[in-house]
Amino acid sequence: MNKKKIAIIILTYNSEEIIKKTITSAKKISKDIIILDSFSKDKTIKIAKKLKCKILKRKFSNYSDQRNFIIKKCNNLYQWQLHIDSDEILSEKLIKNIKNILDVNVQNNSYLIKRHVYFLHKKLLFGGAANWHLRLFPSKSSTCEDKKYDQHFISKLRTKKIKGPLFDFNIKNLNDWTNTHNKWSSLASNEKVYSSVNLVKSDFFGNNIERNRFIKNTISYLPIGIKGFTLFVIKYFLLLGFLDGKVGFIYAFLNSFWFHTLSDAKKFELTMGNK
Repeated sequence: MNKKKIAIIILTYNSEEIIKKTITSAKKISKDIIILDSFSKDKTIKIAKKLKCKILKRKFSNYSDQRNFIIKKCNNLYQWQLHIDSDEILSEKLIKNIKNILDVNVQNNSYLIKRHVYFLHKKLLFGGAANWHLRLFPSKSSTCEDKKYDQHFISKLRTKKIKGPLFDFNIKNLNDWTNTHNKWSSLASNEKVYSSVNLVKSDFFGNNIERNRFIKNTISYLPIGIKGFTLFVIKYFLLLGFLDGKVGFIYAFLNSFWFHTLSDAKKFELTMGNK
């Protein structure tokens, strides 16, 4: 059986506010859009069906489990896979460069894409908010690392960067954002207690993802509170997050000091329960 060129996979859950824009941008690369939905209760599926996407529904356990499930499904059907989230929109420059890669169709590399974050309706230009993620790869070359939180794709192939941003439009208000990150902090705290396997390597001299993992792993040994404060100082001062104004401060504080202190506090609570 001849494989189709590329599947674009989008994970969804109650994504009705943004999913049309996400699918519309993805369709500029391929008509083969696969929605893996975790039983949305809003109009997400209705919108996706209207846009002629293939719909799969599966109970959500964690992102790694969900992504590896759909990767395996697509490995024998498509030559390439592009994985995006429901609130991520491909830029025109990125679309053009991905299509160029598919036209050449040399499957020797997997590709890193730079994601630009919008927070409180503002594009963050500083503070390390823009980061690289492996999202485009030939089938049977890559999997998602076995982590409950902060998962990245791992490839057997050499990685290269694609020019053109992927826009992460965080449309949640602060109440929804903190509720979601509160849940993630529970996953992160459990993960520090129970070890994971099949992980991105920690390497200061590696690619952007491996270097960031090295820095996070090194800082993780700091005491509770100091870790979050150190990350805040790095993002807000060293990486110039203050240049993003009030929104930059709020993002740096919540995304580093608040989140990591909460996560470490939950880890501490777990260790107390084991005594």
